[in-house]
Amino acid sequence: MFRSLCKLSTIYGHTPIRRHADTPTRFLRRQYIALLTTAVLIALSACVSSSNRSDEREYALAVGRPYPNELAVAQERVSRYLARLSPSQRARLTENDYLAVQTTKMSASDVPGLANRIARGEIQATGGFGGDPYNRMSAETTFIMIFEAKTGRPATDEGFVVVDTPAKGKVGIFGGFTAVYIGMGK
Repeated sequence: MFRSLCKLSTIYGHTPIRRHADTPTRFLRRQYIALLTTAVLIALSACVSSSNRSDEREYALAVGRPYPNELAVAQERVSRYLARLSPSQRARLTENDYLAVQTTKMSASDVPGLANRIARGEIQATGGFGGDPYNRMSAETTFIMIFEAKTGRPATDEGFVVVDTPAKGKVGIFGGFTAVYIGMGK
């Protein structure tokens, strides 16, 4: 077929046009655009990763009222944590208004509705499912309470059930409160 086109082109005195071939200018323009797009994306990802609070996410899966003994345990842990801070550590801590402290641990099946959400795959957790990834009902949840960093008093009369927590000393969001996670206050 191509030979017949070449014969026709020699008969009519013109060469066939390659419609889909890039000219050198068009090729360089496309390479420049691709390079520029890549550079912009790398610059944007560097800006996002350099943010101190880029790892913040909402950890709370459920809300509940603490039992009086849970409130007492949490209050003791926060008081002990604040008492051990040096003045420079306390100054850094006041950059955030709230502290998140662990009170108790419980099974996911003990929290109403949470087992169904886990079974449907609605909850994305990086850990907390124990050693058995096939039995997600064995997930261990943590009850977190929020305290004011300056006064050491509860910020709310509710607590939050979580599966994951940020690393100790890192910031996370619990029920709308941006707080430094102190674990058990040790």
